[in-house]
Amino acid sequence: MTTMATASTTERVSRAPSWVPVVAWGLGLVGIALGAAGVVGVQADGLSRTLGVLAVVQGVAALAWGAASLALGRTPLPRAAAAGAAASVAVAVALLATAPGRAGVFAIMTVILLGVAVACGVVRGTRRPSRRTSLWTLGAAAAVVTVVVVPALGVCQGAALLDADGTVLPVVTHEGH
Repeated sequence: MTTMATASTTERVSRAPSWVPVVAWGLGLVGIALGAAGVVGVQADGLSRTLGVLAVVQGVAALAWGAASLALGRTPLPRAAAAGAAASVAVAVALLATAPGRAGVFAIMTVILLGVAVACGVVRGTRRPSRRTSLWTLGAAAAVVTVVVVPALGVCQGAALLDADGTVLPVVTHEGH
């Protein structure tokens, strides 16, 4: 009787597929870049700065969660992870109401895509735990995320440098200093 009671109270270990932490890192990187563009952008206002700070915090949390997930070999805090991914999507959509957000539409779409993928992967791992981590799957996920994230990061820089007339300010290199 005691064994049955312990088995029913013991929580099943949640293991999301091995690609989920890598996608979370991509989500975190683009979230941080979008947040930075919202905070320091040429056209930044109070709303974009507030949303930018939220995006940076969520991005850092996604990076930390992805690292913890790979280090532990399981999905830590699955409900919080799914909620955090959904919140990242909500903040990204809210950034569309700001000038830096409208300039970074591709980056916002990337956050939406990656956030949905992370949330679905976490939920899948909760319902049907993945058995093992595959190095091939991690490598493929890293390649795909890189192909998607790098252009989104470039868009974020353009969003930060967008001038009021719609042109992008040049980046001064300060050569010779």
